[in-house]
Amino acid sequence: MEALRSNDSSGDSAQQQFAVLDMLIPGFSLFLTTVQSSFAIDLRIYIPLLLIVGSSAWVWSHVWEFIKDGFDKYLMSSMYIRTDDEVFNIVMGWVAQQNFSRDSNRFIPNTNVNSRSWALWNDGGDDSEDDDESDSEEGYAHKDRKKNSSELKYTPSYGTSFFTYHGHLLLFIRTEDTNRGSNLSASERETIQISCFGRNPAVLKELLLEARQLYLSKDQSKTIIYRGTGSKSNESPGWKRCVARFSRPFSTILLSDEIKQRVIDDVADYIDSNTRRWYANRGIPYRRGYLFYGPPGTGKSSLSFALAGFFQLPIYIISLSSPVATEENVSTLFGQLPRRCIVLLEDIDSAGVTHTRVAQDGQSSDTPSTGSERLSLSGLLNVLDGVASQEGRVLIMTTNHLEKLDPALTRPGRVDLMVEFSLADEEVAASIFRAIYTPYEGEILLGINGKGASPQAMEEDEKAVARRTQVIADIKDMAIDFAAKIPQEEFSPAEVQGLLLQHKRDPLAAIQAVDRWIKTTREERAKRRARETEKLKEQAEKMEEDQGGEQNCN
Repeated sequence: MEALRSNDSSGDSAQQQFAVLDMLIPGFSLFLTTVQSSFAIDLRIYIPLLLIVGSSAWVWSHVWEFIKDGFDKYLMSSMYIRTDDEVFNIVMGWVAQQNFSRDSNRFIPNTNVNSRSWALWNDGGDDSEDDDESDSEEGYAHKDRKKNSSELKYTPSYGTSFFTYHGHLLLFIRTEDTNRGSNLSASERETIQISCFGRNPAVLKELLLEARQLYLSKDQSKTIIYRGTGSKSNESPGWKRCVARFSRPFSTILLSDEIKQRVIDDVADYIDSNTRRWYANRGIPYRRGYLFYGPPGTGKSSLSFALAGFFQLPIYIISLSSPVATEENVSTLFGQLPRRCIVLLEDIDSAGVTHTRVAQDGQSSDTPSTGSERLSLSGLLNVLDGVASQEGRVLIMTTNHLEKLDPALTRPGRVDLMVEFSLADEEVAASIFRAIYTPYEGEILLGINGKGASPQAMEEDEKAVARRTQVIADIKDMAIDFAAKIPQEEFSPAEVQGLLLQHKRDPLAAIQAVDRWIKTTREERAKRRARETEKLKEQAEKMEEDQGGEQNCN
């Protein structure tokens, strides 16, 4: 009897153990029965051991997490970086150049290591320069292949990587934040962490400073262009870095030297550190506004980019005619501007914020077309010089129609200097011709017929300097002939430049093509005006029909 009770109690104990294991490992009892029937192995004797091992592992996992969290919190220093911050681009650009990244056996290949976040994505993408100067057909083909196949960059995959920096052991931890929006790609949910042992984060800050210097070194002699964005992916308004382009020389701006120097001197005086103190001592808002006006294609935006490059200032562009330009968004964007920058508001007359502008269909254009939140004139004025407006920035507005701007927008204090851009006259046409065809250092030296020798051959030629001087003199003479054939102030500099670019290696062909180009351009303008007139006529007839229908109904 006692033996029977002992067997019953052991059976109950085994059943309880099975129940516990089934709760922890679903299907374990079925597996146990299958093994016992198939291999005649009784695994029940190992159940206590399995329970002990499993419980120990479960306890150790929690203890290890506790120890690890305490170690990270009290014995290590860390910096955390997300993809929606420009620091991500800075750090990943540095990481891609390190040995531990290139030598890792678990890596992610990229042609562009920049953030894929919509707010930071760099449209340029490829920082490599094309140094191939071969002028043969094979050279051009090789150059095209090189351009189309971007250099691969390697970064560590998800997980933890160890590396040394200035004698310190550091950890690079790359994870995917699955708690962020499901509409984001995997790369947009990334988070990177760099940690060091010890409570002093100085080595991390030193690394970040080095990475930033490397990042900025790529932008030397370049103008950084940002564009205002917002209302996309439910993100708040922000500035998107669009591209870094080589700074434009002032010599390429087709304005009189007197006007260019006046603008340069005015901006230089404004951004001087002593000027800010002078404004503050006299209680004057530290702001400066410029208005560039004139027909399309006359160089208004070009002067803005040239100023940014000359003073090494980033340029921030807002399109007031875009759906993003609501009053709240524009105010937020202006509040995020750095202290020293250029803000460019292009084609301010087309933004629908002036009550003096009347649209071609006879309707006032100051009525917002996309909803009540569209930027109004009063809202724009408040952004430009209201209590919360940013100080220290250089504001540049451009317009094709000065007469359509509200006087409140151009009053002194908002616009401090106005610069007029006109259509191409004889001097401007000649300047464009010389700028296109005058040979620069390192270029192929073109002759009058558009043929030339390679830079290597010219360096070996003892008469290279004399030949270059002769070509430049020929170009100056041809520029006078070309300018004499261009009608005064009828075509914009951009149109004249477009003609020359069609024959950029043959100045004689450009001169010969002027008469035909003038005739064709005038015919195209006449056709365009006829289409616009016909469209306006149809709109007027439709309005009359609508009004007649309403009167009949009444």
